[in-house]
Amino acid sequence: MNEKINVKPDTIFLEDLLDEIANGGYKIPIFQREFVWKTSQMLELFDSILKGYPIGSLLFWNTKGYKTKDEIGPYTIKKENSNVRYVLDGFQRISTLFGVLTNPKEHKEAVSSTELKNFSIYFDLRENNFSHIRNQRLKNVFSIPLYQIYDNRELFNFLRELDKENISPIDKNEYIDNARNLHNILHKYKLPYVEIKGGDIKSAVEIFSRINSTGTDISEDFMLSALSYNVKTGFLLSDSITEFLNSLNIYNFEDLKRDTILDCIANANGKIHFDVKIEDLVKKLDLESFTNNVYIHVKKAIKFLYKKIFIIDIRLLPYPSQLIFISEYFRLNPEPTCEQCKALENWFWLTTYSNYFTLYSLSQQRSAYEVFCDFAKGKHHDGIYRVNNDIPFNTIKYPNKLNFTGVRPKALQLFYLKSIIQSNEIPDREGIKEIFISTSSQKDRTPANIILRLSSEFEEDKNKKQVNNFIETSPHEVLEKHFITQEMVSLYKEGKIDDFILQREDYLKSKESEFVKKIGVKYIE
Repeated sequence: MNEKINVKPDTIFLEDLLDEIANGGYKIPIFQREFVWKTSQMLELFDSILKGYPIGSLLFWNTKGYKTKDEIGPYTIKKENSNVRYVLDGFQRISTLFGVLTNPKEHKEAVSSTELKNFSIYFDLRENNFSHIRNQRLKNVFSIPLYQIYDNRELFNFLRELDKENISPIDKNEYIDNARNLHNILHKYKLPYVEIKGGDIKSAVEIFSRINSTGTDISEDFMLSALSYNVKTGFLLSDSITEFLNSLNIYNFEDLKRDTILDCIANANGKIHFDVKIEDLVKKLDLESFTNNVYIHVKKAIKFLYKKIFIIDIRLLPYPSQLIFISEYFRLNPEPTCEQCKALENWFWLTTYSNYFTLYSLSQQRSAYEVFCDFAKGKHHDGIYRVNNDIPFNTIKYPNKLNFTGVRPKALQLFYLKSIIQSNEIPDREGIKEIFISTSSQKDRTPANIILRLSSEFEEDKNKKQVNNFIETSPHEVLEKHFITQEMVSLYKEGKIDDFILQREDYLKSKESEFVKKIGVKYIE
């Protein structure tokens, strides 16, 4: 059972936050990206504080067990604290505030002099604005480092030195007022924050995705990385997944969702992925070795989907669960026979056309997973879980548009690709091109108005890029694979484009219906 979660909004004085950071009370988990803010963003942050503008809410997680970075801004924080809060959102802002306002004379553990210079933000007493000065020779007597404005003693010493300058009393008073005003603003400035207490990775990820300030989601694997980081080997799960995804570009699967990979890793524990608490994965004696083995099964599954089902674009995958299940198939049966692969193909088509993964409750999905595992072990004939053998599976209705946003349009596109590729070997990085039959509206995505072409085939004969050349000059057997009959060709040549599209739609439906009935699914138009 998950630990009870508590979410509490609150505010904290900037000076209290900086003190707590210096004492190790706030830590940066290693799943956080590096500091990437530009100087302009740092200057804008302090300009907002000076003007009293809000700079966004911070997000902290009060939990235990995460590996953290020692660096915040240009400084190393080595102090430990019994009550640590991890920074989920606000790392760039916190790094800027701590890096710029911390007195380097007090906190001498700087990462490098170069890093210190990157955080050298100055306040101009005359102009009442901020600038970044790396070269001290460009500094004038009216520019003061922000850490000196913030530090009481440093500010006092600076103002005392200012007295020695030949400045009119009126101007001097104005400059002193500007410095003291900013000093007071910094010490009285409050930052809103939300603190998550307790809970697990999934709940923290969900909260982060809902209320983080940047609008960017974070994947669970980044947070799991902080728990599983291996200091000796340097293994970081998030980097490992990134590297693996990059290797999938030959199958056009590099944009596969990271959480799907994580579900495959969880699934390899012998339970359906949603029953595996991802924190438990770190209990593996060798997560690195375990994960690398999972990648082997996942890659086999993706190669199967690409070569046998012709999913030549990740956007064509109907359900992530199909990849997760097929990955498990290759874990349990690493070298299936041709006959077993054919049965796995049938399983894929049936689960796609029947809306299989949206029909069942969680408990039924567990049963479906158990049946599928028996199928992989050769103990079940087709791997399909049926609640009632007397009730047939049905398709949902024929799609109005061909796109990548629904299972049914994807199913039709895959059926189309199956027709034009058939049993031919397809090259790596194959792509899909579209040509529209009706030139009156290029946005008409009616299935019968679109001819799907493979990028390799598309480039063979540049003249065939034109729809009229393709329809009027392609051999009969090629057109048949694209669901275009000779009668349709005649209609096209006569300029009866609407009749052509209507006939092609009927023909496409009839061919798809034949295929769907063969796999045991009732066809619904």
